[in-house]
Formats: sequence, structure tokens, C-alpha cells
Amino acid sequence: MKTLVVIGHPELADSETQPFLKQVGKDWATFHELEAPFDIATEQQLIWQAERLILQFPLYWYSVPALMKQWLDEVFDEELLGPQHDRLVKKELGIVVSLGRPIREFQSGQRQAFTIDEYLRPLQGLALATKMKWLSPLVVSQFAYQSDTARQKLAVAYQQYLSLPQPVRFKDRVAWLTRQLATMQTNTKDTIAQQELQQLAALLSMKQEQLDDLNDNLRLVRETEGY
Repeated sequence: MKTLVVIGHPELADSETQPFLKQVGKDWATFHELEAPFDIATEQQLIWQAERLILQFPLYWYSVPALMKQWLDEVFDEELLGPQHDRLVKKELGIVVSLGRPIREFQSGQRQAFTIDEYLRPLQGLALATKMKWLSPLVVSQFAYQSDTARQKLAVAYQQYLSLPQPVRFKDRVAWLTRQLATMQTNTKDTIAQQELQQLAALLSMKQEQLDDLNDNLRLVRETEGY
């Protein structure tokens, strides 16, 4: 999977979120930080080379920052899309959006009134118009206030968002985590740490087997009900 992350942040030097995401995602994607004016041909070439395009930005007044809007307006032309707007048809479009407000506020009856999906509807329309597969957004809420544990979970979710088929199935998550544990086990010389990683991998495998058994039983029940 060739993933391109396009970062549209007007104050990138002051961001805590973007350096963190770039660091944890560097082995999973190519990162492209926007700077105007744009070399349109270069920008379009980067998009053509990618299989998964991720637009990454902070939410500014319920929309993308002006820098990313300018990039979209200038780069997404007929040269990029083709006369029938079908040159990107086999690509995927994902969104990583960071919020300064708690995610719980983004729902009916709360302070922000609408969901993140509703605020990002124009970008979903872009995916529809350009025939790209739309991926459900990954939301980063109030990164500056997140605990170390929350950031570790975010790192895993982000890496999976960059690399795994979306939407992610539990089976895919298990396989991905098992591979990461195997790599960590190979790279550590600490015997105790190796044993702990091996135990975690075995636990994941057991959980997957239990899920497979449950799915088999559910399938049998459905087949029986069909008679």
C-alpha cells in the first residue's frame, strides 16, 4: 500500500500533533507538507503515485484550513482527474482531522451540534466526484491533553489507518499486531521482554481462534434457521 499523507497546516511549526503523527507514521507512508505557491505538476505526480491519499489537517471553523483549500482548488483540475474525472478511480481518500474541542461535543444536542462526518461532507463529495473510495475519518481530539496511554493507542490506530484495508476487521488488526510483536521480539535482546512479547502474541492468536469459533457457530445457527 503506497500511502501519501498531505499535511495542510498553516502553523506547522507550532503544532504538537503533526510531529507526533509523522514520527509514528514514518515507516507507513510518505509525508508531504504543503507550502504555497504549489508546483502543480509535482503535486499531481505525488497523487498519481499513491494508492491511498490522506488529507491531514486541523479543523478550522468547521472546514479545512485555507492552505489546504487552495491546494485542492489548484491541484484538482482536469489534468489530474481527466476529462471524465476517472483517473483517480482506483485510489482511496482518507481524512485525519485534529480537533481543539472534545469529540463528545460533535453530535446532535451538544455544543458543536453536528458530527465530524457532517462537517466533512464536502470532502466526501470530493471522493464521490473523483471516483475515489471514501475512508471513514480518523479523528484526533485534543492531542495536547492526551495521556501517554491515549497517545500510544492513537499511534497504533494511526499506523493501521495508513496501512490496513479500511474499514479494518478485527482479524486484520490481530494479524497486524502479531507482526509488530514479532518484529519487536526479534529486535530486543532482553530475554524477559521477548517472553512477554511471545505471550502477548499467543494471547492475540487465542482471541482470534475464539472469534473464529464464534463466527462458525453463528453461521451454523443461521444455516439451521434457514431450513
